[in-house]
Amino acid sequence: MPILRKYGFVIAVLALCLVMAVYLYLSSSKEAKPNLDQNLKAPSFQLTDLDGKQVTLGDSEGKVRVIYFFYANCPDVCPPTTYLMTQVQDKLKASGTFGKDVEFMSITFDPKRDTAEAMRKFAGKFDIDMSGWKFLREDSEEQTKQLMKDFGLGLIKDDATNLFTHTDTITFVDRKGVVRKYLTGSIDETQSPEKIVNVIDALVEE
Repeated sequence: MPILRKYGFVIAVLALCLVMAVYLYLSSSKEAKPNLDQNLKAPSFQLTDLDGKQVTLGDSEGKVRVIYFFYANCPDVCPPTTYLMTQVQDKLKASGTFGKDVEFMSITFDPKRDTAEAMRKFAGKFDIDMSGWKFLREDSEEQTKQLMKDFGLGLIKDDATNLFTHTDTITFVDRKGVVRKYLTGSIDETQSPEKIVNVIDALVEE
């Protein structure tokens, strides 16, 4: 046909552009495989859970560990980051990995105020499934601070106000006990449950 002969090249170019646009859209809609860019042997610890039982990192060997250091009196990032983690929890429950392949740990660095009762009250503000999520404490504030340091995290206490400046960081430990990734929590406005799940899924699949 004359029209096809006259505009055939233009039509072909437009068709190619359309195919490329669809490809780029589909590619960008999928989460890229995360860069597991850390390789730090996670420090061992022995902490106490809400029921007074001793918990070690080795107890959950073979699972991916998602660890967050917090304190219940936190006026800013700890509550929204904990809520963010509950959204991750729900996605993992839907896929069947929460508790089975993945365990969450929230560790307080304010043990004087964060008694088991105080932490239970804090946890009760969120839709937390305790079957795969432990809230842990150490009697010594200094030992907890050292544990954070061993994990590569920072903590500063203002003794005048009893407030802490701390890293709002979620730490990912693989099945073998190696820190493989750090992600900023809710302080990063671009953070999302999907990004966190993407990291966890990559570790589960290893």
